[in-house]
Amino acid sequence: MATPSLAMIPSAYADSKVYSVLPNNGDGDFSFNRDSSATRIGQNGLIQTVGFFGNELVTNGSFDTDSDWTKQTGWTISGGTANYDFLTNSKYLRQTLLNGGFVTGKTYQVNFEITSGTAYMNIKSNAETLKSTDLYLIGSYSIDVTASANGSDLLIYGLNTQGTAFSIDNISIKEVLGDQPRLNYDISNGVVQSCPSLLLEPASTNVINYSEDFSQWSKLNSTVTSNLITSPDGLQNADLINYSISSSNGYVRQSHSASQYVSFYVKYKDIQWLMVYGSGLGAGKFVDIKNSVVGGNVGSGANIQIINVGNDWKRIIFYSSSANITQTSIYAAASDNSYANISLTGGVYLWGAQAEALSYATSYIPTNGSSQTRAAETCNGAGTSSTFNDSEGTIYFEGSALANDGTFRILSLSNGTTSNEIKIQLSSVANTIGYGVVVGGIPQIDQFYTINNVLSNNKFCAKYKANDFALWINGVEVLTDSSGITFPNGTLNTLNFNRGNGSNNFYSNTKDIRVYNEALTDAQLQTLTT
Repeated sequence: MATPSLAMIPSAYADSKVYSVLPNNGDGDFSFNRDSSATRIGQNGLIQTVGFFGNELVTNGSFDTDSDWTKQTGWTISGGTANYDFLTNSKYLRQTLLNGGFVTGKTYQVNFEITSGTAYMNIKSNAETLKSTDLYLIGSYSIDVTASANGSDLLIYGLNTQGTAFSIDNISIKEVLGDQPRLNYDISNGVVQSCPSLLLEPASTNVINYSEDFSQWSKLNSTVTSNLITSPDGLQNADLINYSISSSNGYVRQSHSASQYVSFYVKYKDIQWLMVYGSGLGAGKFVDIKNSVVGGNVGSGANIQIINVGNDWKRIIFYSSSANITQTSIYAAASDNSYANISLTGGVYLWGAQAEALSYATSYIPTNGSSQTRAAETCNGAGTSSTFNDSEGTIYFEGSALANDGTFRILSLSNGTTSNEIKIQLSSVANTIGYGVVVGGIPQIDQFYTINNVLSNNKFCAKYKANDFALWINGVEVLTDSSGITFPNGTLNTLNFNRGNGSNNFYSNTKDIRVYNEALTDAQLQTLTT
């Protein structure tokens, strides 16, 4: 079989780049953008955070308890804030940071909120001044600092030469990593797959304010023991929910803005059944978390999906056909269809709750006190006019769609316009694949084919040649057209995970992309897609 002119098998990346294997001079590399951090499943099966920001370095930055901080005279912690009394000058609030703290040459974002007074303060590590003394009025602040020396500790100095007594809250420090792509390892029945895929997702917001701290949720006949066991991100930050119910019911509950999909991670301890209920939707669903069985209904319109993510953890996805879930309750159940007027004692482990308004569940977005948004991802601009053949060729794609979400998502080889393009399309019609070629604004082929499941891994090959167009899917030729022209020399110059003009982003899990500068034979196409 011929050697492709461009090949991207997800394996290597850098900030703002996804590297192609061919060509090896950099012309085939994709430009990547996502203006936020995001999570992926790593090769070890654990959920990991990748750019834009690293993991949180501060413990108890919300001052929920008077702990984890060293306070000099003039500082107190109470009422959920740290408070400087303005009576003594140049006194600090200090903490040894996680993961070793500040590292020489790395950039960090320091966030904090002044909730009362006017703060005159500076921000230091134990090795250097990070932000010189300044005045801060009531409000939220975000400051980028670059460490010029290693520093394990954070010090907030309050000064009384200007300003007033003040209170500070929500201190956060995270390393700024940049736009890092996600090479995501799928988990099938609890087993991590050996090869990653390039995960590209749209923007989504987790509107559950406390995704990992269930002590902040409303509770009835239940208590929360925080940070008891290891969660799916490998840290000891999963909570135990203990239910103690006598002829009543028991739950943990969180209100949030209207959502269509709610998810959380759960691990069986000694309560087998839960009932997940969505207020606003007015419906719930029973689930056996021990045996991964979906049970009966409360009301109508609720659905549940169970995903085994390994180490006895399950991701429970609770959803409806419309975005009207405004409160999520996780009830203990005595058995299927039995959660009210029960007597039951026992517990489950919970972690990683998420509610989002998209029409499908996306990768986990951590929160700690407020909703958080993962920005949309783009991956475009691979190739030049010398990379591709305008008269004939073949485009190969292996991967899966994220959802049947009623939108068109397009992978295109084009000149950056819709007038000259070759496009493989995930259609707005469920489980439907399209193949289109447009030359000088005139369609040469524009056909669609229904497959079993676009959410599974599939292999597509789109062949283009004058009077010879075909689409192969999973070893079978499914679309053909024997009439049509191809492109003038020098037309095709870029491969994009969109239509070429910035629209119709191709959100997907991508395992392999290749472009061949010849129309492969039927035998080759069958071999490649089988």
